[in-house]
Amino acid sequence: MGSEARTRLSLAALLIVTLFSFGQVFDRGDWPGPALLGMTISTLIVVAARRLGIGGAWTFLGSALALVWYLTLVFRMDDLFYGLPTVEALRGLWHSIDVSYEKSVVDYAPVPVRTGYVILTVCAMWVVTGFAELATFRWKRPLLASIPPIALFSFLSIVGIGTGTAFIALLFLAALLLYLALESSHRLRSWGSWITSVTERNPESPGEVTSRLARRMGASCLAAALFSPLFLPAIGDGLLAWRTPSGVGPGSGSGPGGGEVDLLASLQPRLVQQSEAEMFRVSSQAPDYWRLTSLIIFDGTVWRPLGGDEEVPIPVTQGVIPSRHSPDTFRPVPQRYRIAGLEGQLMPAAVEPGEVAILDDTADASALRYRFETVSLELSSGISENVAYEVTSRVARPSFNELSDATIPLQLPEDQEPQISHYYYDTGPIPISPEVRELAESWTRGIDSPFLKLIALQDNLRQFTYSIDVPASASTDHLTTFLIDDRRGYCQQFAAAFALLARHLGYPARVSVGFLPGETDIATPDNYTVRGTDAHAWPEVLFDRYGWVRFEPTPGNGASPPSYTTRPSATSQGQTISDTRRLNAGPGDLEGNIPVPVGGRDRGGEVDTRGGRNGQGRPEWEETFARLLTVLLIAILVGIALVPAMKGLRTGSRYRRAHSPTDQVAAAFAHFESEAAELAVARGVSESASAYARRMGEGYRVPKNSALELATIYERAMYGPTEVEADTARRARKLVAELRTPLWSGATWVQRLQRLFSPRGLLGSN
Repeated sequence: MGSEARTRLSLAALLIVTLFSFGQVFDRGDWPGPALLGMTISTLIVVAARRLGIGGAWTFLGSALALVWYLTLVFRMDDLFYGLPTVEALRGLWHSIDVSYEKSVVDYAPVPVRTGYVILTVCAMWVVTGFAELATFRWKRPLLASIPPIALFSFLSIVGIGTGTAFIALLFLAALLLYLALESSHRLRSWGSWITSVTERNPESPGEVTSRLARRMGASCLAAALFSPLFLPAIGDGLLAWRTPSGVGPGSGSGPGGGEVDLLASLQPRLVQQSEAEMFRVSSQAPDYWRLTSLIIFDGTVWRPLGGDEEVPIPVTQGVIPSRHSPDTFRPVPQRYRIAGLEGQLMPAAVEPGEVAILDDTADASALRYRFETVSLELSSGISENVAYEVTSRVARPSFNELSDATIPLQLPEDQEPQISHYYYDTGPIPISPEVRELAESWTRGIDSPFLKLIALQDNLRQFTYSIDVPASASTDHLTTFLIDDRRGYCQQFAAAFALLARHLGYPARVSVGFLPGETDIATPDNYTVRGTDAHAWPEVLFDRYGWVRFEPTPGNGASPPSYTTRPSATSQGQTISDTRRLNAGPGDLEGNIPVPVGGRDRGGEVDTRGGRNGQGRPEWEETFARLLTVLLIAILVGIALVPAMKGLRTGSRYRRAHSPTDQVAAAFAHFESEAAELAVARGVSESASAYARRMGEGYRVPKNSALELATIYERAMYGPTEVEADTARRARKLVAELRTPLWSGATWVQRLQRLFSPRGLLGSN
């Protein structure tokens, strides 16, 4: 194997380690295939362009066009027109990238393998591979070639999960050093023959290309790179901290990919943490919002629960939780939960839990606690995977007319909510700005009923835009910025703003945190799978007789406004409210206010008008790539099988076309030369047959006398004044047979495989 081949293999190893570093970011392993095939195509394009003498600019242009065609072939095959990309295909590719870019604001490692992410991975590795090939073999700049893999690997290490990163970093450093060493060796060999003052057996191939001092320096640099991070004080909590659900380093939050929910609701745009992991499963006759806790205090930016002595949990005696509300307006709703990835102490439950029972021995029932102020059911010993419990909640099902006539307490009795009643009316340390006051007045002007005023707030907020890509603002008045300037955000901001506006109107309000109903299917309509992406925040307002009533001001997140906030006479697209309720509600749900996905949610995040996913939930591009890969592998296997046969046919064709003894000698020497070129060394451009035979006999364990005799016969046949005899031609063929045995026995296994299966030997002259 030549020095260039070794260098290319080391470069391939470096790029492959970089590619599989994406495993630190993605949550499943169906992404490397398209990128790996793309890297191979990119390399072949650059190598072919270099061999053909095509300039760098044209190489980049051709590679870019090939990349577009490859992406269309894999991800938008249906949009090809006679094998060429169409405008619709390009729009589809851009749509997938755009959707994934929007999701990147909330995704953290391990992220779902969205189509746009895979497209970007293919593009990144395609460009990095082509650039590295050009920089290494055309520009002779190995350090320049190593910069993109280093930058990409560093980025993936920063945003990745952090598991096994030390081993991956060591592997990457080893591949990088191997590449630099072999590239240096190849560079030195390309300068010409070695000049040495010491007599060596083979001066063209010295035993080593580095001195002992150089090896020691390399080992020292490697050791410094591996161990210096352990002594740098900022490495654990600075720029290179692993990104976790809370955006900080290890030890803060629940760790990478954890299931602990952020229990704050902020008006300030910030990174929203979501996970595709399953949190829990719940069985209930009616879908609902599965509450974790309620947030009462607003500090000017963030809503938070009570703390310290203000919020004291009480033990749950014999599984019964006393109620502070009149039971005549509430009905029991049982639910059964099994925890999967949810962490912490809080236990999800619908509305207000009344009874709770642990269903197995995995948790201690004596550790059950309940907090009246925040409606939080918790297990002080902590919940864990497979914990199962049953909750019967007290649920009020008021109608639009009932809530229209209901009253809202202007002040909570001290004996009902001791020490904290004022919190439900407090808008925080920052006063409501004149702009917000005017906006709230314009939304509720002419409305007398408190409930109708709240509906006006909800309906106007739902005219805003739902977006997870809201830039951070330097303003300290986040409420004004959200309501007046941005008018877009996500559930935390909508819930926080609604609760503040309700308090501004004089109504007791709070923000609750929990989960949307989750996803179900037709076969088991009462079973719901709830994931981290179902985490949600919503506002609630306290009504006399009905307790805390939920509102839904967040638009475009898959949650419709509650049916009791719509007038009974209203119609929607030709359907009555009762029709809509039957469509949206689960069995026994009288509200009909929670649309539940049937058949599963598109966890990849792309909406494709052609379906986008197959019946098993896999993206269509995976099946397309599998078919493409199958066809390619079959073609490669057929090609591998055909190459030896074609080489044999070519040799036989030479002999069959040789009608005269001279032609037979020429065919015999061509046979020897083609074998020697792939099993040992090729003949030089201006090298004579005798010189080539002598070099073969002296350096490659070929019988020198036999090789010289064959070369002599060939030169006499080609350049002699008379025709050689038939016996001489037969002697030439016999010599070729004798020389082939030592050629094959002295060749390496790589050279033998190259002789058998490399198509390069078919490109020479016949």
